[in-house]
Parts: sequence; C-alpha cells; structure tokens
Amino acid sequence: MSNSKIAVIGSGIAGLSAAWLLSKKYQVTLFERQPQPGMGAYAVNVGSQETPVTVDIPLRIITSGYYNELFNLYKTVGVEIERTDHAGAFYSDQGEQIFHYRNFHFGKRTLSTLNGPNALSKTNISRALEAKLFLKKIRKQDLRKLENVTLGDFLNRNGHLDSVFVQSVLLPMLSTICTCDYDSVLNYPAEIILDYLTCGVAKEGVWKARHGVSDIVNRLTQGYEVVTHAQAMRLEKSNDQISLFYKDNASSQQSTELKQQTFDHLVIATQPQQAAELLKSESSEDLPSNAQKQRLYDHLAAIRFAKSTMVVHRDTGIYPIKWQQLSPVCYSIDPALQRPMATVCLNKSMPSVRDCEEVFQTWHPTVEIDPDKILASAEFERPLISFEMLNHVKAIKASMAQANNRIWFCGSYLGGGIPLLEAGVKSALEVANRLNIETPW
Repeated sequence: MSNSKIAVIGSGIAGLSAAWLLSKKYQVTLFERQPQPGMGAYAVNVGSQETPVTVDIPLRIITSGYYNELFNLYKTVGVEIERTDHAGAFYSDQGEQIFHYRNFHFGKRTLSTLNGPNALSKTNISRALEAKLFLKKIRKQDLRKLENVTLGDFLNRNGHLDSVFVQSVLLPMLSTICTCDYDSVLNYPAEIILDYLTCGVAKEGVWKARHGVSDIVNRLTQGYEVVTHAQAMRLEKSNDQISLFYKDNASSQQSTELKQQTFDHLVIATQPQQAAELLKSESSEDLPSNAQKQRLYDHLAAIRFAKSTMVVHRDTGIYPIKWQQLSPVCYSIDPALQRPMATVCLNKSMPSVRDCEEVFQTWHPTVEIDPDKILASAEFERPLISFEMLNHVKAIKASMAQANNRIWFCGSYLGGGIPLLEAGVKSALEVANRLNIETPW
C-alpha cells in the first residue's frame, strides 16, 4: 500500500465509492459531518417495536440496464439485491383515471399489462398504445444526432409534446425520477432522458438492495478510517500537501478550535455548492492559483438544484380510490402545478414490507397529510441537468486533468446522465482511475 494519504469529504454513494476504491492503494480517511455516513442518514422503522422493518428515505431503486457500474460495485462487495415493483397508476387531482398498468415478473424479465377498475377503458387502452408507439420510436433514434437538443425540443419536433401521454404520464414520471419540475425536465438534454427510457427498465423492472442502505454503507466503509461528526471548515495548501481543518460536531463544548489533519490528496464528494465554499476557504499565496480557484469556484457555485420533500406516513386519504385497487406507485396530477404528487405503497412495492401495517412514501405532497400519521419526512436536493450545467461540469473536470492536481471532486452531478446513484459511482471511478486505481470489475 502507498504511504500517500487521501481525505474524502462526504459519504453519499460517491464519497463511499471513492473511499472504498482508493483504500485499495492509499491510506484513506473519510469525513462526514453527520453522526453516521450520509447515504444511510435517513431511514425509518415501518414495522413494530418487536419486529422492526427499516425503510430507506428515499427508496434506492435501480435497474441493471442503466445502473451498470453500481450493479458491478454491489456484486463486488457482496450486496444482495431483490426485485421491487413500481408499476404506476396515473390519476388527475380530481380522481379521474388517466392511465393504469401493472407488472408481472418472470425471473429477470417484466411484462406490463393494463390495470385498475377501468383497465379496459378507451382512455387506458389509448395511453397504452401511445406509450408503446413512443418507446418503439425512440428506440430507433440515433442519440448521437441529438447534440444540443433539449428534451422539449425533441418532443416538439416529433409531434409528442402536447399529447396526453407526454403531458399526463411521461412528464410526471420523469419529474419524479429526476425530482424536479416539468420545465426542468424539458430542459434536460434529450440524449440523457432517451438513454434512460431505452435502457431496458420496462423489460427488466427495478431492484433494490435486499438489506437496505445500512448494508451498503457497512460494506463500503471497510478498510479505511471513518470520522463522523466532522464538518470540514477550511483548507490550506503548502509544499504539495493539503491541510484539512474541521469542526467536531460531537463535542459538547462551544469551542472555536478546529482539528487539523494533513493529506497528499483531497476528494470533495459533497454537493457542488458546498464544495465551492470549501474551495473558497483555501489559503494560498500563489496569485495564478488564486485566479484558477476563483474560476473553479464560479463553476461549482453556478450549478443549480431542485429541492424535494418526501414523507413516510399511513394516511390513506391521499389516494383517489382504495389503495388496494391501485398499482404500487400512484401519481396525482394537478394540471395547474409543475410537479405531480407520487406515492409509493411500500406494502405492494417491497417484499420486506408486505406484512406490515399499511405504509406509504410520498414525493412532493400536494395535499395535506394527517400529521398524526406521519412517520418521517426529509428534504433533498438534486442537481438540475442542462446544457449550461454540462459546460460547468466540463470546466470542473478540466481542472482535475491538470498536472499535479491534488484536489478532486466527485458526485452525481459529475457522473453523466441523470444524477442518480449510478452517476455518483461513475464519478468516483473517474477520480480513482486518475489516481492509478484500476476498476476492480
């Protein structure tokens, strides 16, 4: 093992993956400001006190056709996966059925058929045909010809934008996956969205880690030091080394004194706006370096985010009909709003929750949920992908390609594609490869 020391700041999937990969060759220390590694920071018991059943917030669902590097990582570290069901029921905010389907699973394959009280209605059949024709058409699309084309432009050019399927099914679904509003989805590069839609998710279905995020975190925190309650505050560079100053959040004393450790390389695996503030704190007497640092700060700080709220609860009143009659994911679509409310019935979606008391996980609630029936709630941020944002990413990556670079960045915003778990792992792999770590699969 090399004597070089590397600090990783942040323990989402990108930070955990980077630390685990780099620990194969270097002495790694992972810093996390929360009491436990961040990827497992949000979870709730939806079972009983006697028989607890832990559910991650949000659910980390994956499909092998799109999450190739993540699947390989899971396999390498021994994470078991199991199938989940996320078939959808799309309803207006007035309770009118728009589209409703269910999934049948055969081994690793999935077959979708119509579902619901009005399964064979004219509108349900029409939406199914529209969906089939749309997917058939985009599978023939050469994604290389979509350079500088937004999803909105693509849909408009091909006569899809104003269709009921796109407005009431596709956009609500994509808005939930990307956790942003419809306008932001339409501003995505078309290539990124079509790549996701044609990755095979409709045929393969979705999966999750059988034992949840806690098992993933446990496996990815082996072989190196983890320091929790450690909030990174500022950096100092001197003599090809980087000093990290951090605050001990676990200390009961209101001391302003910071702890310090020195490293050969630093990997910042936080959200870009947090990375920007940490970079800004770096002290250096080198004026050209300061100018470069300012430009890099500007690129990191310019990346925009969308905020989203998730609530885990037992309130059946948010459903348009009895939840037992619905597919696992119910979308409530108000045409006056820019985002749908999407509710997952965990009993139907996850095998481990099947026998629990009825429990639901709702993204972006648009109606009031009974406070007495709320088990947990959390807020999240996700980068907004656009061509302008990709230019900032290009500049950030260029900074890391410079000779003798010692400050690295990774996170879902740098991994390409929709900023999901896969992008986080890809960005960690890129940093590890640059530091002479061969991909272990």
